[in-house]
Amino acid sequence: MRRCPRSSKNARKARRSSSTVTKGVSGFERSRRPCGRQISLASDRLEVDGWPSVGWRLQAGQFSPPAQGLWTMTPRPGAAPVLTAPMTSAASSLAGWTAVVLAGGPGTRMRSALPKALHPVAGVPMVRLVCDLLRAAGCTSIVVVARDAIEEIGAAAGEYVRMARQDGGRGTAHAVLAAREVASERGPLLLLHGDMPLLTTRTLLEMAGRHVAAPSSLTFLTAYLPDPKGYSRVERRNGKVHGIVAEADLSPAMRGAPEVDAGMYAVEAEWLWRALTAVAPNAGGELALGDLISLAVRGDGVEAYQVAETAEVLPVNDRVDLARAERILRDRVRERLMLEGVTLLDPATTYVDAGVEVGEDTVLLPGTTLSGRTRIAGGCRIGPNAVLIDTTVGARTSIGASTIEGSIIGEGVDIGPYCHLRPGSLIGNAVHLGNYVEVKASTIGARTQAGHFCYIGDTTIGADVNIGAGTITANYDGVDKHRTVIGDGAFIGSDTVLVAPVTVGTEARTAAGAIVTQDVPDGATVIGVPARVRSSVSEGGRRA
Repeated sequence: MRRCPRSSKNARKARRSSSTVTKGVSGFERSRRPCGRQISLASDRLEVDGWPSVGWRLQAGQFSPPAQGLWTMTPRPGAAPVLTAPMTSAASSLAGWTAVVLAGGPGTRMRSALPKALHPVAGVPMVRLVCDLLRAAGCTSIVVVARDAIEEIGAAAGEYVRMARQDGGRGTAHAVLAAREVASERGPLLLLHGDMPLLTTRTLLEMAGRHVAAPSSLTFLTAYLPDPKGYSRVERRNGKVHGIVAEADLSPAMRGAPEVDAGMYAVEAEWLWRALTAVAPNAGGELALGDLISLAVRGDGVEAYQVAETAEVLPVNDRVDLARAERILRDRVRERLMLEGVTLLDPATTYVDAGVEVGEDTVLLPGTTLSGRTRIAGGCRIGPNAVLIDTTVGARTSIGASTIEGSIIGEGVDIGPYCHLRPGSLIGNAVHLGNYVEVKASTIGARTQAGHFCYIGDTTIGADVNIGAGTITANYDGVDKHRTVIGDGAFIGSDTVLVAPVTVGTEARTAAGAIVTQDVPDGATVIGVPARVRSSVSEGGRRA
């Protein structure tokens, strides 16, 4: 919480003017000093200028956590008044709301050919993080506004969003106008930026609840920042929002003001579309969304909702901001996993993307990286130094220091160390893949074992198969890839080369060092270079 200067002499006089209020405020001072330069006292209201959006409630000698709004003093018959602040009730859902996400910023400070909205934070594009957050809060009507790379941004945002194109870069208000054709003409709208990947559903719902409960034209998000440089500041008079002042227009007295416009607005659609026509270009020729606040002040008024955690509204404008957002979001992901029953032996060296899910009683060892849409069931042991990308892992599976991409792994599997499973691999239950086994676009049946030093590519292997050390499926002829099929119960000897296309039958066997170029019948044994079916031997020792 922001530290506050000592109250002024006038403020102390105001507190002494009523014994009941003096008692309450004195109790407050012992816990946390108010920072007001002036305190306006009325029969039913206590206003503290300079800290109007933070209050405390005194009930039975105890203070509640901070609440939005001004302090109020509620008289009670035969008892001292209660010092309170109006509490914000969160909306239960954003159902019925339309969200407009502004993702058209060029991101010049990122110094990148990739549009800023597509830069990933914790493995997920920023615009997708914002849109997924809105969906999690119950919003089903989402419009994303972009200028360039509109198809790429639309694909990243998700199939459930509608896209709007902004022609030219004439400011944030102009970007919102570009959404009018696809956004709602009636009902509540939420306007926010696509470079706010750290927002939470709590903030969205509480701000929506504040807007619904308030009789104002507009509700906007504010934050107290220790370093507000680069932000427009909130101008207040007598504790009420009077307008927004751009940094270039700040007076010397306001330069140290810590309350900033965080760039998220809740409005009614009918009011918004009318108000946008009254927004005038600034000195740079742009239409600024913050000008809506001044218009609302002159109309039905404006409400300010102060975000609880300032990190939520920190934008991403350059690579330094990107690294900061990455660190904060990954910390949240790690904390979520641990609270859900996952053990992280060393959280600081465990990297988990925002879209990853891990089941209870799974242990993640140091150096583990889980990326993309990876899903891990309960009771697994992953790492150390394992990398899993877009992979699904069944329960009770152990994966050592290995790299696994785009694969599905069954239950009770033992992999590694030093395996590489490439995209398209499907591993059955209770399979063992030892050190230095590479698998690509292959299916391996239950209880099959490949102990070490194998390459299995474009292959279908049945259940209960043994793959000897050094086995290679030669799947590429220099032009095309070909498949290998190995039946249930087969035994592949060490250093066997299976030259695809080839089929090894059920319970067939290959001798060590065999180079198999022809299909092997069920139950047969092949030996040699090139491999041939071994003749059976009679009881007398003669070949049949």
